[in-house]
Amino acid sequence: MQQKILLNYIYLAKEHAGGKDQFALNLLSGIYENGDAEKVMVVCYDYLKDVIQKAAPTVEVVTIASKKMHTELERMYGIFCANTIEIPKIIRQHQCSMIFHASCNNGLHKFSIPSVSIPHDIKAISHRVLGAVKIPWYKYILYKIMYTMDFKHADKVVAISQNDQKEMQQYFHKYADKIVQIYNPIKVKKRKQCTVTDELIWKDGAYSGNIVAINLQFHHKNIITLLQAYEQVREEIQCNLILIGALPERVHYLKTYVEEHGLEDSVLFTGFIEGKEKRDILLKSDLYVNPSLFEGFGMTAVEAMLLQVPTLLANVSANHEVTAGLCRYYEPADSVEALTQALREYFHNPCSKEQLEQAGSIMAMRYDYHLIARQYIELFQECIQ
Repeated sequence: MQQKILLNYIYLAKEHAGGKDQFALNLLSGIYENGDAEKVMVVCYDYLKDVIQKAAPTVEVVTIASKKMHTELERMYGIFCANTIEIPKIIRQHQCSMIFHASCNNGLHKFSIPSVSIPHDIKAISHRVLGAVKIPWYKYILYKIMYTMDFKHADKVVAISQNDQKEMQQYFHKYADKIVQIYNPIKVKKRKQCTVTDELIWKDGAYSGNIVAINLQFHHKNIITLLQAYEQVREEIQCNLILIGALPERVHYLKTYVEEHGLEDSVLFTGFIEGKEKRDILLKSDLYVNPSLFEGFGMTAVEAMLLQVPTLLANVSANHEVTAGLCRYYEPADSVEALTQALREYFHNPCSKEQLEQAGSIMAMRYDYHLIARQYIELFQECIQ
């Protein structure tokens, strides 16, 4: 029996939960398309098998029976138990040569084979307070214990940006020699048409178009600041605001704000969408905005730039690094005035077609999912040897 690298994908949600899930699927697609599918096998909950096989049709998949997990803590406990009890059995049964954990919470014990872990970021302890939200003390302690065990037991820990690596080295300096930095793999089809942003036509001092933001479901995504800034400029620029992403109860105040301020006719909540539909909205937009208070990497900004969509970001954490200083930025992230001014300045002085093409080309070279997948396979093989 050929020994294989076990990709532990039990962390992926039943309903797509954003960048961490997309990272795992992009990585798997890259491994498959590079011709390395025979080197790996995937373990996941049974509800994810079809998604895995769509990304990599020939990859071997082992499933674990899923259980109903209604809360975040229940889900964390279920994953912890699976990694502590069930995953070691799968490793022995299939004689795996190493294991890659696609997220944190890797179980109670060190595995019998080399392991690589990717926390994605350690925001829960490095940025306990973001905006007006503070992580409760019990969650803070839980994450601190969980990360400490993961760093202790792993042979290598992947940081998704240089900023992420510095934070890991600061908070877990005892394990600094284990930390390696590999950027996230991005998979986006090339755009089929050019943006008209460099041909903006102002009529009576106004421009009609669309502003798009993606990822609404967490407080630190700071969409409320975007709504407040948009309210200040919408009559001036005559743009609609399209907000893409799930809208759970914890951020329902966003919809309340729109209703109370009479913005329903120009602010659209799409709910969760993915793939071609999200890409089409981006392609037809005139500006992508991410006002987030923290980003460990920021995949959607890179995706927008790959599609040659003008991009405006809060200048926080990894944003400037990951986008190579090639888009527009504003700061501080939670300043309505700063974002309002940045929106005005963009629509009066938009990016040129040449600028967008250059930025898109650089992003394509840096984050191609085939290239990143090869880097991961090399890391895995290094750990095995």
